[in-house]
Amino acid sequence: MEIFPLTTERLMLRRFTQRDLPIFSDYRNKPEVARHQSWSSFSAEDAAAFFEQQHELAFDTDDTWFQIAVERKEDAVLAGDVAVYFFDGGRQAEIGVTFDSTCQRQGYATEALSRVIDVLFNDCKKHRIVATVDARNDSVVRLLEKQGFRREGHYRENIFFKGAWSDEYSFALLEHERRAG
Repeated sequence: MEIFPLTTERLMLRRFTQRDLPIFSDYRNKPEVARHQSWSSFSAEDAAAFFEQQHELAFDTDDTWFQIAVERKEDAVLAGDVAVYFFDGGRQAEIGVTFDSTCQRQGYATEALSRVIDVLFNDCKKHRIVATVDARNDSVVRLLEKQGFRREGHYRENIFFKGAWSDEYSFALLEHERRAG
Protein backbone atom coordinates (compact mmCIF):
# COMPACT_ATOMS: atom_id res chain seq x y z
CA MET A 1 0.00 0.00 0.00
CA GLU A 2 1.54 3.29 -1.06
CA ILE A 3 0.02 6.19 0.85
CA PHE A 4 2.73 8.82 0.56
CA PRO A 5 2.95 11.70 0.52
CA LEU A 6 0.47 12.64 3.24
CA THR A 7 -0.21 16.26 4.08
CA THR A 8 -1.47 18.28 7.00
CA GLU A 9 -1.93 22.02 7.29
CA ARG A 10 1.78 22.67 7.84
CA LEU A 11 3.52 19.38 7.08
CA MET A 12 4.28 16.82 4.41
CA LEU A 13 4.75 13.24 5.61
CA ARG A 14 6.70 11.14 3.15
CA ARG A 15 9.32 8.48 2.63
CA PHE A 16 12.90 9.34 3.52
CA THR A 17 15.27 10.29 0.72
CA GLN A 18 19.06 10.24 0.66
CA ARG A 19 19.14 14.02 0.85
CA ASP A 20 17.49 13.76 4.31
CA LEU A 21 20.29 11.71 5.82
CA PRO A 22 22.67 14.49 6.97
CA ILE A 23 19.83 16.36 8.72
CA PHE A 24 18.41 13.08 10.08
CA SER A 25 21.74 12.06 11.65
CA ASP A 26 22.31 15.63 12.87
CA TYR A 27 19.11 15.90 14.90
CA ARG A 28 19.38 12.32 16.18
CA ASN A 29 22.88 13.17 17.48
CA LYS A 30 21.65 16.01 19.67
CA PRO A 31 21.80 14.95 23.34
CA GLU A 32 18.40 16.51 24.08
CA VAL A 33 16.85 14.46 21.23
CA ALA A 34 18.64 11.17 22.04
CA ARG A 35 18.04 11.44 25.81
CA HIS A 36 14.94 9.17 25.82
CA GLN A 37 15.84 7.13 22.74
CA SER A 38 17.66 3.82 22.39
CA TRP A 39 20.72 5.41 20.75
CA SER A 40 23.33 7.76 22.18
CA SER A 41 24.87 8.75 18.86
CA PHE A 42 23.78 8.42 15.25
CA SER A 43 26.52 8.55 12.63
CA ALA A 44 26.42 9.09 8.87
CA GLU A 45 27.00 5.33 8.56
CA ASP A 46 23.98 4.69 10.79
CA ALA A 47 21.90 6.97 8.57
CA ALA A 48 23.09 5.20 5.42
CA ALA A 49 22.27 1.77 6.91
CA PHE A 50 18.86 3.09 7.97
CA PHE A 51 18.15 4.32 4.43
CA GLU A 52 19.26 1.03 2.89
CA GLN A 53 16.80 -0.83 5.13
CA GLN A 54 13.96 1.65 4.57
CA HIS A 55 14.05 2.79 0.95
CA GLU A 56 12.25 -0.23 -0.53
CA LEU A 57 10.27 -1.28 2.54
CA ALA A 58 6.52 -1.41 2.00
CA PHE A 59 4.33 0.47 4.45
CA ASP A 60 2.18 -1.81 6.65
CA THR A 61 4.45 -4.86 6.53
CA ASP A 62 4.23 -7.00 9.66
CA ASP A 63 7.28 -7.24 11.93
CA THR A 64 8.93 -4.11 10.48
CA TRP A 65 9.55 -0.55 11.62
CA PHE A 66 8.68 2.03 8.97
CA GLN A 67 10.03 5.58 9.46
CA ILE A 68 8.02 8.48 8.05
CA ALA A 69 9.89 11.70 7.31
CA VAL A 70 8.09 14.82 8.56
CA GLU A 71 8.88 17.91 6.47
CA ARG A 72 7.66 21.47 7.03
CA LYS A 73 5.81 22.71 3.96
CA GLU A 74 6.90 26.33 4.39
CA ASP A 75 10.62 25.68 3.93
CA ALA A 76 11.04 21.93 3.19
CA VAL A 77 13.01 21.45 6.43
CA LEU A 78 13.04 17.92 7.85
CA ALA A 79 11.45 18.48 11.27
CA GLY A 80 11.49 14.89 12.53
CA ASP A 81 10.11 11.44 11.98
CA VAL A 82 7.29 9.16 13.06
CA ALA A 83 8.11 5.47 13.44
CA VAL A 84 5.49 2.74 13.01
CA TYR A 85 6.00 -0.91 13.87
CA PHE A 86 3.44 -3.28 12.34
CA PHE A 87 2.57 -6.54 14.10
CA ASP A 88 -0.11 -9.08 15.03
CA GLY A 89 -1.03 -10.12 11.51
CA GLY A 90 -1.92 -6.60 10.44
CA ARG A 91 -4.17 -5.85 13.40
CA GLN A 92 -1.92 -3.65 15.55
CA ALA A 93 0.81 -1.05 15.29
CA GLU A 94 3.27 0.62 17.64
CA ILE A 95 4.28 4.25 17.17
CA GLY A 96 7.16 6.47 18.19
CA VAL A 97 8.25 10.01 17.41
CA THR A 98 11.57 11.82 17.14
CA PHE A 99 11.73 15.54 16.35
CA ASP A 100 14.63 17.93 16.01
CA SER A 101 14.90 20.04 19.16
CA THR A 102 14.52 23.17 16.99
CA CYS A 103 11.11 21.86 15.85
CA GLN A 104 9.75 20.80 19.22
CA ARG A 105 7.02 22.61 21.20
CA GLN A 106 5.45 23.99 18.01
CA GLY A 107 2.71 21.40 17.49
CA TYR A 108 4.45 19.56 14.65
CA ALA A 109 4.56 16.21 16.47
CA THR A 110 0.88 16.54 17.39
CA GLU A 111 -0.06 17.34 13.79
CA ALA A 112 2.07 14.55 12.29
CA LEU A 113 1.06 11.90 14.80
CA SER A 114 -2.63 12.71 14.42
CA ARG A 115 -2.36 12.22 10.65
CA VAL A 116 -0.49 8.92 11.04
CA ILE A 117 -3.02 7.63 13.57
CA ASP A 118 -5.86 8.46 11.17
CA VAL A 119 -4.11 6.52 8.38
CA LEU A 120 -3.46 3.54 10.64
CA PHE A 121 -7.08 3.29 11.72
CA ASN A 122 -8.89 4.41 8.56
CA ASP A 123 -6.69 3.14 5.72
CA CYS A 124 -4.78 0.27 7.35
CA LYS A 125 -7.74 -0.87 9.49
CA LYS A 126 -5.71 -1.32 12.67
CA HIS A 127 -7.63 -2.33 15.78
CA ARG A 128 -5.11 -1.00 18.31
CA ILE A 129 -2.09 1.30 18.39
CA VAL A 130 0.42 1.13 21.24
CA ALA A 131 3.44 3.12 22.43
CA THR A 132 6.13 2.49 25.02
CA VAL A 133 7.64 5.62 26.53
CA ASP A 134 10.41 6.44 28.99
CA ALA A 135 8.43 7.55 32.05
CA ARG A 136 10.61 10.68 32.30
CA ASN A 137 9.68 11.82 28.78
CA ASP A 138 6.91 14.20 29.85
CA SER A 139 6.47 15.80 26.44
CA VAL A 140 5.70 12.48 24.69
CA VAL A 141 3.44 11.40 27.56
CA ARG A 142 1.43 14.63 27.04
CA LEU A 143 1.48 14.13 23.25
CA LEU A 144 -0.01 10.64 23.54
CA GLU A 145 -2.62 11.72 26.08
CA LYS A 146 -3.62 14.59 23.78
CA GLN A 147 -4.20 12.00 21.02
CA GLY A 148 -6.53 10.02 23.30
CA PHE A 149 -4.11 7.27 24.34
CA ARG A 150 -4.59 5.82 27.80
CA ARG A 151 -1.78 4.62 30.00
CA GLU A 152 -2.16 0.86 30.43
CA GLY A 153 0.95 0.12 32.42
CA HIS A 154 3.80 1.49 34.46
CA TYR A 155 6.80 -0.80 34.34
CA ARG A 156 9.05 -0.02 37.30
CA GLU A 157 12.79 -0.20 36.64
CA ASN A 158 12.15 -2.65 33.81
CA ILE A 159 14.93 -1.53 31.49
CA PHE A 160 18.62 -0.85 32.08
CA PHE A 161 18.91 2.25 29.95
CA LYS A 162 22.00 4.38 29.44
CA GLY A 163 23.65 3.21 32.64
CA ALA A 164 20.66 3.20 35.00
CA TRP A 165 17.43 1.37 35.68
CA SER A 166 14.49 3.23 34.17
CA ASP A 167 10.70 3.08 34.24
CA GLU A 168 8.53 2.86 31.13
CA TYR A 169 4.87 3.55 30.49
CA SER A 170 2.77 1.62 28.02
CA PHE A 171 -0.01 3.44 26.20
CA ALA A 172 -2.75 2.19 23.88
CA LEU A 173 -5.57 3.56 21.75
CA LEU A 174 -8.33 1.44 20.23
CA GLU A 175 -9.93 2.32 16.91
CA HIS A 176 -13.42 2.66 18.43
CA GLU A 177 -12.01 4.95 21.16
CA ARG A 178 -10.53 7.24 18.51
CA ARG A 179 -13.81 7.25 16.58
CA ALA A 180 -15.79 8.08 19.73
CA GLY A 181 -13.19 10.60 20.86
